[in-house]
Amino acid sequence: MNSIWGGGITNSPEETIDLGVDFAKNICLGDIVCLVGELASGKTTFIKGILKGLQYSKEVTSPTFTLINEYNAIHPIIHIDCYRENNMDRWIQLGLNDYMNDGSIMLIEWAEKIFSLLPENKIIIKFSHIENNKRKISLLET
Repeated sequence: MNSIWGGGITNSPEETIDLGVDFAKNICLGDIVCLVGELASGKTTFIKGILKGLQYSKEVTSPTFTLINEYNAIHPIIHIDCYRENNMDRWIQLGLNDYMNDGSIMLIEWAEKIFSLLPENKIIIKFSHIENNKRKISLLET
């Protein structure tokens, strides 16, 4: 990550996307971005913003059932969703280590489920509900 990004409070999905676009300005090849937070707290919406900021214009969906989506933006993006898969061996079989070593940018929803498989130098972003459409999105120290 190039510089300190401050996170923020968003009041709508559109603002969450805009914050993702802003965050994308700081991402570097090889970054592993871990998104943690409760269900429906804005993780996928934020990722839509990151991809928009990286000039990806096609549909972005959460890989809740497929587990991994790959996107060709201005950089290769690997989008992982750990919500439904708790088996660490399965993640290794799916090639998690290969993805971490190929220089792609990794965006991982529910990353706390696989922290034991991830390197220490990861970026952790926490998502919290404040009220209805209001979210707090903050960068955590690793």
